[in-house]
Amino acid sequence: MKLKESIAKRVQELCDKNKLTVHGLSLKTGVANSTLCDIVNARNESVQIKFIYGICAGLSMSLEDFFASPYFDKNELTD
Repeated sequence: MKLKESIAKRVQELCDKNKLTVHGLSLKTGVANSTLCDIVNARNESVQIKFIYGICAGLSMSLEDFFASPYFDKNELTD
């Protein structure tokens, strides 16, 4: 799996866990809705860490918690 796909899946997982739509996540985190849509749809080859940090801050989680997911297993990533 590509890194952008792993990030997309993780963000969608966090939305589901917190019972939020992408728009609701945008309102909670301050990250633009269009940016989050691009992330969730894996449209960007690279996601700026400031957006991941914004998601984490809005959900009261650490970056470590964000990346503590099987989606980021180095043996599963292709890029």
